[in-house]
Amino acid sequence: MKTLLKIPFKIIAIPFVVAFFILGVAMKFLGWLSGRVLALASLLFGVGGIILLCQGATYSGVGVLVIAFLISPFGIPAIAAGLAKMFSGFNRSLTGFIAG
Repeated sequence: MKTLLKIPFKIIAIPFVVAFFILGVAMKFLGWLSGRVLALASLLFGVGGIILLCQGATYSGVGVLVIAFLISPFGIPAIAAGLAKMFSGFNRSLTGFIAG
């Protein structure tokens, strides 16, 4: 009787499994792409920020260094990897609910 009551919820959960799978794959791809492509841009922004700091433009230099950090592998790619893990965990738990 309990499994009969779970069937509608399992049917409702199927589109969420597909959505979390697609979001997880998209975040992994964005993390890979930004980690590879933006590493060079991060280096250029970092050097530019240091040059601005040496020239006395403190606010501009700090701003450029913050942008360099955000596009470095420690910024946006790390956030994308964390989101990919989160969506993957949601997908696994919903898949376990549907299969169980």
